[in-house]
Amino acid sequence: MRTLRKRAGRWASAAPGRVLAAAVLLASFGAGLAYTEDPARMWDAVGQAGFHLREIKLTGALRTSDSAIVAAVGLAPGLTLLGLDLDATRARLEALPWVRTATVRKALPSTLVVDIKEDDAVARWRYRGDEVLVAADGAVLADDVPRGFAHLPLVVGRGANREATEISGTLSRHGDIEMRTAAAILINERRWDLRLTNGATVRLPAGGVSDALTRLEGLEAQGAILDVGHVIVDMRLADRTTIRLASAEGLESEGQQQLPATIASADPLARTIEEAGVWSAPAGDTSDDPYDDPLARAIAEATIP
Repeated sequence: MRTLRKRAGRWASAAPGRVLAAAVLLASFGAGLAYTEDPARMWDAVGQAGFHLREIKLTGALRTSDSAIVAAVGLAPGLTLLGLDLDATRARLEALPWVRTATVRKALPSTLVVDIKEDDAVARWRYRGDEVLVAADGAVLADDVPRGFAHLPLVVGRGANREATEISGTLSRHGDIEMRTAAAILINERRWDLRLTNGATVRLPAGGVSDALTRLEGLEAQGAILDVGHVIVDMRLADRTTIRLASAEGLESEGQQQLPATIASADPLARTIEEAGVWSAPAGDTSDDPYDDPLARAIAEATIP
């Protein structure tokens, strides 16, 4: 718990006699407010009786700054605890970027108790050149990415912040592919491409993403196709997987163009693959060696640094 004081020094605990006096004062001031023609004078009297808001006892705020909380509470000169609108104060606190919920209560004579529950950052979101932290609902938590959050998954493209939790959850069920994924790129707000750490791209369908990743794991077990280099593995069709090598100029979307392009390998095999065009592996092919084309077999077996 942190205590934010309006003045230096801590208030002493109220003695029983003072508590009783405070109760009498509250009753009499409440009646006065009901009949006076000048409520401002009555609030001044309340303040003079010792009910000015002088400190905030704060718990739960790890990422939210003290200054932001003070501003949200509105510690204006002369503010009294009795005159503070708790509902409005809670709404202002919950409008702060990291705050999910806030509980606010008064502790007479001069303390406001605030308990904050903060959101968790679930992903980094890159869009139009900016990279920010986002919560599970896509809300932006911070306008930059502190070093301690660099390990979070990166999602790219318009609307990717709102879908980050879903794609992260799907990838978590395919651990090897998740570890190799540098970024998930939302294409036209309807489907994902995965950019892998070695520059390979996996194009996923709009639906059945987990099934597509399972198919990819099966292909990897047969031939390590993702190790070839700057390949594009197209899994958008349920009945076949298409693999080709492509240069950075062929990137499909604005989302991909926001990522640094990797340089195509100068390896002779990579150039041969690029010139050869496309190889397709029909779904359901369970033969021991589905790569009946020599070039396809080379793709499966080769490992290019």
